Amino acid sequence: MNKNSESFFTAGELATLFNIPKQTLLYYDKMNLLTPEFIAENGYRHYSLKQYLTLEVIVNLRKLDIPISKIKAYIDNRDIDDFDKLLIEKERECDEIIEKNLKIKNSLNTVFAQLEKTRSSRLNQLTLEFQKEKYFFISYLSKTRIGKKRIEIMAHHNQKAFSKQHFKEKNIGWIIKKENFFSNDKANTNDACAFFSAVGPSHSGAKSCITRPSGLYLTLRFKGTFYNQAPELALKFKSFAEKNDLQIIGDLYVSPLKNHWVTSNPDEYINQISIQVEYK
Repeated sequence: MNKNSESFFTAGELATLFNIPKQTLLYYDKMNLLTPEFIAENGYRHYSLKQYLTLEVIVNLRKLDIPISKIKAYIDNRDIDDFDKLLIEKERECDEIIEKNLKIKNSLNTVFAQLEKTRSSRLNQLTLEFQKEKYFFISYLSKTRIGKKRIEIMAHHNQKAFSKQHFKEKNIGWIIKKENFFSNDKANTNDACAFFSAVGPSHSGAKSCITRPSGLYLTLRFKGTFYNQAPELALKFKSFAEKNDLQIIGDLYVSPLKNHWVTSNPDEYINQISIQVEYK
C-alpha cells in the first residue's frame, strides 16, 4: 500500500475540507460509519481519497438530519432506489414535523387571542348579545364530589379534552343550574353541575358533548373569584333581567379568562359568565 501524503488525508486535513471538527471523524469511527484507512505509528489517522467521497455523502446526509444508523445502512449498500427511499422517508418525517408545528402554532394563536380578549375586557358591565350555537365537551359533577374528588374529575376532564401532545390552550369552565344560581343559598349558588371545554362542530352529537343553542345571552366579566361574589352576581343578573323585561331560560356558564396560569393572586382573576335569556 502506497502510504504517501499524495494518496491519503490526515484527519485534520479531511476535516478542514468539510469544515467539520476532527472530533466528528472520531465519532464516525466509533460508530463504524467511517474508519480510517490506517493509523500511523505516530498516532495520526489517515483517510484514502475514496473515503473523501464517502464522507461527502455522509456530511450532506447529516445536513438533512438523517440518523447515523440509517446513513450507515445506506453507505454499506448504496443504490439509486435506496437513495430515493431514504429521501422519501425523510420527506415524510418533515411533513409530520410541519403538521405538528402547525398544530402548535394554532394553539399559540388561540392563546394570543384569549390574552388579547382578557386585556381588552370591560369589567362589571352586563351586555346583551346574540351568540351562535356552541359545542362543549362536559364532565358531570355530583354534590358529593367536592375538594379532592372534584380536582380528580377536573384532571380526568383535562386528559380527555387534551391529549398528551395537545397543549391546553383553553381554560375549563363550569356550568351552574339556573335554579341554583338564583337561589338565596350561597352553597347552591356555587354548586356546579359540570365542567366544560369548547369543541368544534364535528363533535356535535358525540358522547359527553352538548350543544348550547344560539340566542340572546346576558354576559358579564368580573374581577376576582366566582365563589366569593356569586350571590351579588346573581342579584345583578336578576335585576337587569327584570328591568329589561327579560326571562332567564338557560343555565349559567362560567369561563375563566385570567386564572392561576398568569397570576398567583385570586383577586386578580377575571371570569366571564353567560346565561341565555329571551324577551317575555
